[in-house]
Amino acid sequence: MGSKLKNPPVFFTIGQVQHNPLLSLDSYIPQIQERMRKAGYPGFTKSSQMQLSLQSASDGADDKAPTPTIQKLDRFVFSDLNDTSAFLLQPTSITFETTIYAGFDEFYEQLELGLRILDEAIGGLSFVERLGLRYLDAVAPRQGEDLDQYLAPQVLGLPVLMKESAFSHSFAEAVLVADGIGQVVARAVIQNGRLAFPPDIDPERLKIQERFASIAGIHALIDTDGFSVERHPYDISGVRARMDELHELIGQCFRATTTDFARSAWDA
Repeated sequence: MGSKLKNPPVFFTIGQVQHNPLLSLDSYIPQIQERMRKAGYPGFTKSSQMQLSLQSASDGADDKAPTPTIQKLDRFVFSDLNDTSAFLLQPTSITFETTIYAGFDEFYEQLELGLRILDEAIGGLSFVERLGLRYLDAVAPRQGEDLDQYLAPQVLGLPVLMKESAFSHSFAEAVLVADGIGQVVARAVIQNGRLAFPPDIDPERLKIQERFASIAGIHALIDTDGFSVERHPYDISGVRARMDELHELIGQCFRATTTDFARSAWDA
Protein backbone atom coordinates (compact mmCIF):
# COMPACT_ATOMS: atom_id res chain seq x y z
CA MET A 1 0.00 0.00 0.00
CA GLY A 2 2.70 2.42 -0.98
CA SER A 3 5.80 3.02 1.16
CA LYS A 4 5.85 1.51 4.65
CA LEU A 5 4.78 3.71 7.54
CA LYS A 6 6.88 3.73 10.70
CA ASN A 7 3.81 3.44 12.95
CA PRO A 8 1.00 2.07 10.76
CA PRO A 9 -2.53 2.08 12.19
CA VAL A 10 -3.19 -1.55 11.18
CA PHE A 11 -4.00 -3.75 14.17
CA PHE A 12 -5.43 -6.89 12.55
CA THR A 13 -4.69 -8.42 9.15
CA ILE A 14 -6.23 -11.48 7.50
CA GLY A 15 -5.23 -13.42 4.40
CA GLN A 16 -7.29 -16.35 3.17
CA VAL A 17 -7.15 -18.92 0.38
CA GLN A 18 -10.27 -20.97 -0.29
CA HIS A 19 -9.48 -24.22 -2.06
CA ASN A 20 -11.01 -27.54 -3.12
CA PRO A 21 -12.80 -29.41 -0.30
CA LEU A 22 -10.65 -31.66 1.88
CA LEU A 23 -13.16 -34.00 3.50
CA SER A 24 -10.41 -36.06 5.13
CA LEU A 25 -8.53 -33.05 6.52
CA ASP A 26 -8.56 -34.62 10.02
CA SER A 27 -6.28 -37.41 8.88
CA TYR A 28 -3.57 -34.95 7.78
CA ILE A 29 -3.59 -32.81 10.92
CA PRO A 30 -0.82 -34.69 12.83
CA GLN A 31 1.61 -34.17 9.94
CA ILE A 32 0.52 -30.55 9.45
CA GLN A 33 0.78 -29.84 13.18
CA GLU A 34 4.38 -31.08 13.31
CA ARG A 35 5.35 -28.93 10.34
CA MET A 36 3.60 -25.90 11.84
CA ARG A 37 5.35 -26.43 15.18
CA LYS A 38 8.75 -26.45 13.52
CA ALA A 39 7.81 -23.34 11.52
CA GLY A 40 7.13 -21.34 14.70
CA TYR A 41 3.47 -22.10 15.39
CA PRO A 42 3.48 -24.54 18.35
CA GLY A 43 0.05 -23.66 19.74
CA PHE A 44 -2.80 -25.92 18.65
CA THR A 45 -6.54 -26.00 19.27
CA LYS A 46 -9.45 -27.72 17.59
CA SER A 47 -13.00 -26.45 17.68
CA SER A 48 -16.26 -27.15 15.90
CA GLN A 49 -18.78 -24.74 14.46
CA MET A 50 -22.36 -25.44 13.47
CA GLN A 51 -23.28 -24.03 10.07
CA LEU A 52 -26.81 -23.67 8.72
CA SER A 53 -27.25 -24.25 4.99
CA LEU A 54 -30.25 -24.52 2.65
CA GLN A 55 -30.49 -27.43 0.23
CA SER A 56 -32.82 -27.50 -2.77
CA ALA A 57 -35.26 -30.35 -3.16
CA SER A 58 -33.49 -33.38 -4.67
CA ASP A 59 -36.34 -34.14 -7.08
CA GLY A 60 -35.99 -30.75 -8.75
CA ALA A 61 -39.52 -29.65 -7.88
CA ASP A 62 -39.76 -25.89 -7.99
CA ASP A 63 -42.61 -25.68 -5.50
CA LYS A 64 -40.67 -27.24 -2.65
CA ALA A 65 -38.92 -24.90 -0.26
CA PRO A 66 -35.21 -25.45 0.38
CA THR A 67 -34.51 -27.78 3.29
CA PRO A 68 -32.43 -26.31 6.11
CA THR A 69 -29.58 -28.53 7.27
CA ILE A 70 -27.02 -28.08 10.00
CA GLN A 71 -23.45 -29.12 9.35
CA LYS A 72 -20.58 -29.41 11.81
CA LEU A 73 -17.37 -27.81 10.59
CA ASP A 74 -14.09 -28.53 12.33
CA ARG A 75 -11.54 -25.74 12.66
CA PHE A 76 -7.88 -26.25 13.48
CA VAL A 77 -5.84 -23.32 14.83
CA PHE A 78 -2.04 -23.19 14.87
CA SER A 79 -0.70 -20.17 16.78
CA ASP A 80 2.70 -18.69 17.56
CA LEU A 81 4.21 -18.56 21.04
CA ASN A 82 2.88 -15.06 21.81
CA ASP A 83 -0.61 -15.53 20.35
CA THR A 84 -0.04 -12.71 17.88
CA SER A 85 -0.22 -14.76 14.66
CA ALA A 86 -2.15 -17.89 13.75
CA PHE A 87 -3.28 -20.18 10.95
CA LEU A 88 -6.88 -21.38 10.78
CA LEU A 89 -7.50 -24.54 8.75
CA GLN A 90 -10.95 -25.68 7.66
CA PRO A 91 -11.93 -28.26 5.02
CA THR A 92 -12.18 -25.59 2.31
CA SER A 93 -9.78 -22.85 3.41
CA ILE A 94 -6.55 -21.79 5.06
CA THR A 95 -6.44 -18.42 6.81
CA PHE A 96 -3.52 -16.49 8.27
CA GLU A 97 -4.14 -13.76 10.85
CA THR A 98 -1.74 -11.45 12.66
CA THR A 99 -1.76 -8.47 15.00
CA ILE A 100 1.91 -7.60 14.34
CA TYR A 101 1.75 -6.66 10.65
CA ALA A 102 5.20 -5.55 9.46
CA GLY A 103 4.51 -5.18 5.74
CA PHE A 104 2.83 -7.06 2.92
CA ASP A 105 5.89 -9.05 1.84
CA GLU A 106 6.49 -10.33 5.36
CA PHE A 107 2.79 -11.06 5.81
CA TYR A 108 2.43 -12.94 2.54
CA GLU A 109 5.61 -14.92 3.24
CA GLN A 110 3.88 -16.44 6.28
CA LEU A 111 0.62 -17.09 4.42
CA GLU A 112 2.56 -18.85 1.67
CA LEU A 113 4.46 -20.87 4.28
CA GLY A 114 1.19 -22.28 5.62
CA LEU A 115 -0.15 -22.84 2.12
CA ARG A 116 2.94 -24.86 1.17
CA ILE A 117 2.71 -26.94 4.34
CA LEU A 118 -0.92 -27.78 3.58
CA ASP A 119 -0.26 -28.46 -0.11
CA GLU A 120 2.64 -30.83 0.61
CA ALA A 121 0.86 -32.63 3.47
CA ILE A 122 -2.19 -33.59 1.41
CA GLY A 123 -0.29 -34.43 -1.77
CA GLY A 124 -1.31 -31.34 -3.71
CA LEU A 125 -4.23 -28.92 -3.80
CA SER A 126 -6.41 -29.08 -6.92
CA PHE A 127 -7.81 -25.58 -7.27
CA VAL A 128 -8.27 -22.19 -5.64
CA GLU A 129 -11.62 -20.41 -5.94
CA ARG A 130 -11.47 -17.42 -3.61
CA LEU A 131 -8.69 -15.21 -2.29
CA GLY A 132 -9.18 -12.68 0.48
CA LEU A 133 -7.08 -9.94 2.06
CA ARG A 134 -8.44 -7.76 4.85
CA TYR A 135 -7.01 -4.95 6.95
CA LEU A 136 -8.39 -3.40 10.14
CA ASP A 137 -6.92 0.02 10.96
CA ALA A 138 -7.55 2.07 14.10
CA VAL A 139 -7.53 5.85 13.74
CA ALA A 140 -7.22 7.59 17.10
CA PRO A 141 -6.33 11.32 17.07
CA ARG A 142 -3.65 12.48 19.45
CA GLN A 143 -4.42 15.00 22.18
CA GLY A 144 -5.37 18.34 20.65
CA GLU A 145 -6.23 16.81 17.27
CA ASP A 146 -9.56 16.03 15.60
CA LEU A 147 -10.64 13.01 13.62
CA ASP A 148 -11.36 15.15 10.56
CA GLN A 149 -7.62 15.81 10.32
CA TYR A 150 -7.12 12.09 9.68
CA LEU A 151 -10.05 11.05 7.49
CA ALA A 152 -11.35 12.22 4.13
CA PRO A 153 -14.55 14.31 4.40
CA GLN A 154 -16.49 11.70 2.41
CA VAL A 155 -16.30 9.15 5.25
CA LEU A 156 -16.82 11.46 8.24
CA GLY A 157 -20.62 11.54 8.09
CA LEU A 158 -22.95 13.74 10.13
CA PRO A 159 -20.92 13.93 13.37
CA VAL A 160 -18.38 16.29 11.80
CA LEU A 161 -21.17 18.58 10.61
CA MET A 162 -23.14 18.43 13.87
CA LYS A 163 -20.42 18.58 16.49
CA GLU A 164 -22.78 19.78 19.21
CA SER A 165 -24.95 16.66 18.82
CA ALA A 166 -24.34 13.22 20.31
CA PHE A 167 -24.01 10.26 17.94
CA SER A 168 -23.44 6.63 18.90
CA HIS A 169 -21.62 5.95 15.65
CA SER A 170 -21.27 6.86 11.98
CA PHE A 171 -20.84 4.35 9.16
CA ALA A 172 -19.64 4.74 5.57
CA GLU A 173 -19.22 1.98 2.99
CA ALA A 174 -18.18 1.78 -0.65
CA VAL A 175 -17.56 -1.20 -2.94
CA LEU A 176 -14.79 -0.97 -5.50
CA VAL A 177 -15.20 -3.33 -8.48
CA ALA A 178 -12.10 -4.03 -10.58
CA ASP A 179 -12.73 -6.19 -13.64
CA GLY A 180 -10.35 -9.11 -13.83
CA ILE A 181 -9.15 -8.64 -10.26
CA GLY A 182 -11.98 -8.61 -7.74
CA GLN A 183 -13.70 -6.29 -5.31
CA VAL A 184 -12.81 -4.24 -2.26
CA VAL A 185 -15.39 -3.37 0.38
CA ALA A 186 -14.11 -0.24 2.14
CA ARG A 187 -15.80 0.69 5.41
CA ALA A 188 -15.18 3.44 7.93
CA VAL A 189 -16.91 3.35 11.32
CA ILE A 190 -16.62 6.29 13.72
CA GLN A 191 -17.50 5.51 17.32
CA ASN A 192 -16.96 6.70 20.88
CA GLY A 193 -15.57 4.18 23.34
CA ARG A 194 -13.22 1.23 23.29
CA LEU A 195 -11.83 -0.14 20.05
CA ALA A 196 -14.35 -2.67 18.73
CA PHE A 197 -13.99 -5.41 16.14
CA PRO A 198 -16.39 -6.10 13.26
CA PRO A 199 -19.02 -8.66 14.34
CA ASP A 200 -17.64 -11.38 12.05
CA ILE A 201 -14.18 -11.36 13.67
CA ASP A 202 -13.44 -12.95 17.05
CA PRO A 203 -11.37 -10.40 19.02
CA GLU A 204 -10.27 -13.07 21.51
CA ARG A 205 -8.35 -15.14 18.97
CA LEU A 206 -5.17 -13.07 19.10
CA LYS A 207 -3.61 -10.44 21.36
CA ILE A 208 -3.56 -6.95 19.89
CA GLN A 209 -0.80 -4.45 20.60
CA GLU A 210 -1.18 -2.30 23.71
CA ARG A 211 -1.26 0.96 21.76
CA PHE A 212 -4.47 -0.27 20.14
CA ALA A 213 -5.94 -2.08 23.15
CA SER A 214 -5.74 1.18 25.13
CA ILE A 215 -7.77 3.22 22.62
CA ALA A 216 -10.80 4.89 24.20
CA GLY A 217 -12.95 7.83 23.14
CA ILE A 218 -13.61 9.10 19.64
CA HIS A 219 -11.85 6.97 17.03
CA ALA A 220 -12.45 5.38 13.66
CA LEU A 221 -12.18 1.81 12.44
CA ILE A 222 -11.15 1.45 8.80
CA ASP A 223 -12.14 -2.02 7.55
CA THR A 224 -10.82 -2.71 4.05
CA ASP A 225 -11.81 -6.13 2.71
CA GLY A 226 -10.56 -7.26 -0.70
CA PHE A 227 -11.42 -10.52 -2.42
CA SER A 228 -11.23 -12.30 -5.75
CA VAL A 229 -13.71 -15.06 -6.64
CA GLU A 230 -12.74 -17.20 -9.61
CA ARG A 231 -11.74 -20.85 -9.79
CA HIS A 232 -8.20 -21.51 -11.01
CA PRO A 233 -5.99 -24.61 -10.97
CA TYR A 234 -3.75 -24.41 -7.92
CA ASP A 235 -0.57 -22.49 -8.69
CA ILE A 236 1.41 -20.81 -5.92
CA SER A 237 2.75 -18.08 -8.20
CA GLY A 238 -0.76 -17.32 -9.45
CA VAL A 239 -1.98 -16.92 -5.87
CA ARG A 240 0.79 -14.40 -5.18
CA ALA A 241 0.06 -12.43 -8.36
CA ARG A 242 -3.64 -12.06 -7.52
CA MET A 243 -2.88 -11.20 -3.90
CA ASP A 244 -0.53 -8.47 -5.11
CA GLU A 245 -3.35 -7.02 -7.20
CA LEU A 246 -5.76 -7.08 -4.26
CA HIS A 247 -3.13 -5.46 -2.06
CA GLU A 248 -2.71 -2.61 -4.53
CA LEU A 249 -6.48 -2.00 -4.68
CA ILE A 250 -6.69 -1.99 -0.89
CA GLY A 251 -3.86 0.51 -0.77
CA GLN A 252 -5.71 2.82 -3.13
CA CYS A 253 -8.79 2.70 -0.90
CA PHE A 254 -6.73 3.32 2.24
CA ARG A 255 -5.03 6.34 0.72
CA ALA A 256 -8.38 7.72 -0.44
CA THR A 257 -9.86 7.26 3.04
CA THR A 258 -7.01 8.90 4.97
CA THR A 259 -5.38 12.32 4.68
CA ASP A 260 -1.81 13.42 4.05
CA PHE A 261 -1.77 14.68 7.64
CA ALA A 262 -2.68 11.22 8.93
CA ARG A 263 -0.05 9.40 6.92
CA SER A 264 2.58 11.92 8.03
CA ALA A 265 1.58 11.37 11.66
CA TRP A 266 1.87 7.59 11.26
CA ASP A 267 5.28 7.97 9.63
CA ALA A 268 6.77 10.15 12.37
